[in-house]
Amino acid sequence: MSKVELRNIAKIYDGATKVVKDVNIHVDDHDFVVLVGPSGCGKSTTLRMIAGLEEVTEGEILIDGVVVNDQPPKDRDIAMVFQNYALYPHMTVYENMAFGLKLRKYPKNEITERVNDAAKILGLEKFLNRKPKELSGGQRQRVAVGRAIVRKPKVFLFDEPLSNLDAKLRVQMRTEISKLHKKLKATIIYVTHDQTEAMTMGNKIVIMKDGEVQQIGAPLNLYNNPVNKFVAGFIGSPSMNFIDGNLINKDGLSFQAEDNSSISLSGKSFDFLSNHLNEKIVMGIRPEDFKVDSNQFTGNGSYINAKIEVVEPLGNETFLYFSIKDTQLIARVDSATKIEVDEMLKLHLDLEKIFFFDENEIRLN
Repeated sequence: MSKVELRNIAKIYDGATKVVKDVNIHVDDHDFVVLVGPSGCGKSTTLRMIAGLEEVTEGEILIDGVVVNDQPPKDRDIAMVFQNYALYPHMTVYENMAFGLKLRKYPKNEITERVNDAAKILGLEKFLNRKPKELSGGQRQRVAVGRAIVRKPKVFLFDEPLSNLDAKLRVQMRTEISKLHKKLKATIIYVTHDQTEAMTMGNKIVIMKDGEVQQIGAPLNLYNNPVNKFVAGFIGSPSMNFIDGNLINKDGLSFQAEDNSSISLSGKSFDFLSNHLNEKIVMGIRPEDFKVDSNQFTGNGSYINAKIEVVEPLGNETFLYFSIKDTQLIARVDSATKIEVDEMLKLHLDLEKIFFFDENEIRLN
């Protein structure tokens, strides 16, 4: 069993700067947990505390039920894969992968067996005698992963391992790491700033901001049920659109945007908004939930009058950019839809798919 538990973890630098604040995370055996958030949110510091590379200021870290706060990294039975590969340039691929086992004085035959097994899993068999400088970025990253695999640790830690790769290689390595997780049935904690990596790789996502956990859950649950504006805007690509305004009673409940245009909310029960009339409020709608044709969705709808400013055809879909006052919005529509710049459109929105947030950015529905 390989479980990791963080209980009220905090990290304070110089006695004042709190970069991680009261973090609680439970990682079950075989979980693939992704810590995601913008730069400086504390995700890498949290990972380094799990690894033992940073001291824990407050709270406890448990691995398989044992508090490891005071254990050095070598005694925690974890393996870490870094962003910069951290390979020894003068060693071959074989020697890089075997180095940790040699330090632990494993028998030569067992080292050879483990390295060969890892090389086979990662497709590195024909590269074992090469030096890192003779490898591509993706191959170097596989060597770094292989060095972790041969250890057979309780927990794998990945710190933004794909950020140095080009877009095509990132997609390939995402797939390879996901397949590796299934094959090894490993427990993985993975740090990234890329929400696409988080959504496609993890079975559980931890979203962080300013050192605090905002929400934990399965990818689709976070996408469909964000607890606040930050989570709603962070998960999804392109990001959710946000429109500032307030609620008014205009022949029924309506949302009035900053340019005084209004969106009727009639036809659906919005009882939870009844206490927020005339308050500042934010409406959120994802780009894919705008439709040019109101018959493209089921349920009740409304619409926004939009003057299209930019059209981005992407082959299988088209992005339309338009503005409400000074706020730029984006709609994702079918590529078969022929739209011109400066064209006036009614962009329909499904009332079942919209979100509302209060002044404190907490979700209301």
